[in-house]
Amino acid sequence: MGNDGGSIPRRNEMVREKKKDEKIDRKAQLIAMFFSCALSKQPLQQPIVADGLGRLYNREAVLEYLLDNSKFGDGNAICAHIRGLKDIKTLQLHPNPSLTNVSSDNGTIASKKDGKEGLGSSKQQLSDLSFGEQPTARFVCPVTMKEMNGNLPFELAWPCGCVFSALARKEMRDAGSSVAACVVCGESVDSTDIIPINSQDTDVLDVLRRRMEQRTKRKKTEKKSKSKTKHKRSNSNEDCGENGASGSKRDLLDRKKIKLTKECKA
Repeated sequence: MGNDGGSIPRRNEMVREKKKDEKIDRKAQLIAMFFSCALSKQPLQQPIVADGLGRLYNREAVLEYLLDNSKFGDGNAICAHIRGLKDIKTLQLHPNPSLTNVSSDNGTIASKKDGKEGLGSSKQQLSDLSFGEQPTARFVCPVTMKEMNGNLPFELAWPCGCVFSALARKEMRDAGSSVAACVVCGESVDSTDIIPINSQDTDVLDVLRRRMEQRTKRKKTEKKSKSKTKHKRSNSNEDCGENGASGSKRDLLDRKKIKLTKECKA
């Protein structure tokens, strides 16, 4: 060894190369998360939705999962917290103005307006990722016009579903604008309503999980409160109304009870 004119790599050199490869893999994985559905692993197609953790999905895939949670092998491991449509938010995304959509037999193809090679088909985007190429993003921040491609942090406002870069919110805050409003549509939002998209920070994800639980509890409390108010109004109407009207309401309640009983027995 050593007499053949070659060189033996040192251990510290191999460790550096390994760390470099791991860093590249993590970066490629993050970029892929901005172009593919977290559930089906297929290219993202409108309508696109997000969950409380900021993960991106094709809405159609989520609907299939809700109808049959065995549809996707690792579905429960990925989105067991999605129990209904109330747990997802349809995103308001701003298309990349440098791209134009052209219809083809294989679906919609996005290409650059200047005539140069664009990102090609959605499947080609994911293929490019495997070769380390940076695909062109289909969406941009409507405030800063930065591409939504995984290189910069993006966020969504849960109440309205608007998506924007974290830089946009920072610039608005530095300019003295209200932080209690969406930077895109101006709808009132709380700081807890801002969700980082595809965050890989475990601490951030823990916070988002707690927020999801709090949001669910708050909705249940609001639902109970509305139910009690509705029940009081119903009783008041029965006392003041005719027997026929109150009877029809009772029939409706009975039908609901029967339906619930059948569902529980099934």
